[in-house]
Amino acid sequence: MTIRAETLREGVVWLAIASSFFVMFEPAAYDLLMVVAIVLFIGTGLKLPRALLPFLLLVILYQLGAVLTLTLVFDRADTQIWTTIGVFLAATGCFYSLFLAERTEIRARLIANAWVIAGVASGLLAIVGYFHLVPFADSLLRYNRAKGAFKDPNVFAPHLIFPALILIQRLYASDLKKSLLLVLPLGIIVAGVLLSFSRGSWGHLIASAALMTGLTVLTAPSPAARARILVTCVVATGLAALFLVILIQLPTVGSLFEQRASLEQSYDVEHGGRFANHVRGFRLALEKPFGIGIFQFSRRFGADVHNTYLNGFMSYGWLGGVSLAVLTVLTLVAGARYVLTPTPWRPVFICTFSTWVVLMIEAAVIDVDHWRHQWALLGMMWGFIAATAAYQNRLNAPGRPKLPPAA
Repeated sequence: MTIRAETLREGVVWLAIASSFFVMFEPAAYDLLMVVAIVLFIGTGLKLPRALLPFLLLVILYQLGAVLTLTLVFDRADTQIWTTIGVFLAATGCFYSLFLAERTEIRARLIANAWVIAGVASGLLAIVGYFHLVPFADSLLRYNRAKGAFKDPNVFAPHLIFPALILIQRLYASDLKKSLLLVLPLGIIVAGVLLSFSRGSWGHLIASAALMTGLTVLTAPSPAARARILVTCVVATGLAALFLVILIQLPTVGSLFEQRASLEQSYDVEHGGRFANHVRGFRLALEKPFGIGIFQFSRRFGADVHNTYLNGFMSYGWLGGVSLAVLTVLTLVAGARYVLTPTPWRPVFICTFSTWVVLMIEAAVIDVDHWRHQWALLGMMWGFIAATAAYQNRLNAPGRPKLPPAA
């Protein structure tokens, strides 16, 4: 039995994404497998659609800003390795865009399925860790908050949002028998988000699910399908609320939930807190065209930057900061333009768009620059944008046979 080269290459990508739940050590298995995937695909050639040129150019300018600002702190600890990791993660984002621009329907499903597996694995580790069901439970927690096989709960939980949306969306389109098969993995993933006690991720899940539901309703093929989605949404919300009520009855969960559920934390709003430092940081950015260098914000202000856009100006200078801002706005505009276009991959595109949009809002209060899944989602956005633009052009080409509508 021979394995086709395409199957092997795509299998490596599937394996990389499925392993993305385990990043306790660096380089993680995900990183090594992504290197293998990039080498395999580059070795056989990847097409470069013109629609991807703005994205690739802005990513290059963003990382060029990082390299130029590195010269200010080149001799300081960990700055070189941090910049190298940033360039690598940006390269993975570019790879995702090229990967999805071809064989889009098949590869979108591949990514979604692999990410769901990773999400369920993460959720299970969070549950067994939080309730001390395994001897190594403490290694799965940080500050009594579930982090699975990640280093931080605030990175662990956002990684679960995309697979949660995939399962919720599939729930909308399933009959009763299939729905029962989806409830268990969805419950495991949602439990992981809750047990992380990450306020941002709680809001991220709710907001992304609401956006995904709204877009899915808009694209439903009939009034009956829209009604089904809304009824399922109401039932699922009720079950989720019941699950939450049961969960917080547990003493260890209830006390931490009450503490973390507060919208205001002292490290956010007090003098010298997160938001005060954001104001001071943006004022400083106006005076520093080349930024102040990686890791220097915490030395100057006594706390990490906790703002991706501010970090762009502080660590990558005006070149990096402006490139990031333009890239974010351009991605939002292009994504909104194409996300509702009828294509075979529209459902996964909707989940990607809904996850990425809210993530980039959350990026204003946390630094997501070195999150693996942030670059994956960004690259996926542009892969879908390029593929959808090409699909639309083929549909509108004179004299061409019309392509079948999306399912």
